Amino acid sequence: MSLQYKERILLTRENRGPVLDALGITASEHLKVVDGLMAAAGEATISFYQFCYAPSGPSGDLLVCHDLGKAAINFAGNIRWGDWDEGYEILTLENGEKFNFDGKPVDFGDEGSCSLGNV
Repeated sequence: MSLQYKERILLTRENRGPVLDALGITASEHLKVVDGLMAAAGEATISFYQFCYAPSGPSGDLLVCHDLGKAAINFAGNIRWGDWDEGYEILTLENGEKFNFDGKPVDFGDEGSCSLGNV
């Protein structure tokens, strides 16, 4: 279940700090990638999803860098990067694990998920 989401936010050098602070994006791994995007292109398009399944269950977030086709999933400080498929909206990690924007595992053969903005 998503707690908070922001889709397709354009970050520029001017709004980077306030936007990332407002989203709660503070993990150094996330910031390093966003800074790399900003240095190369001067702007970046990101989406950010926070999720939690139960009050005592796992919570985390997913940061998508649309410009790179990359995304990072974060479960309790364990951040793992992988490839983001724009068509299916699925993150694929190096070990083959797949997750949707809601942090849920995607089984082989699933058709992916629809974005929250398209529901």
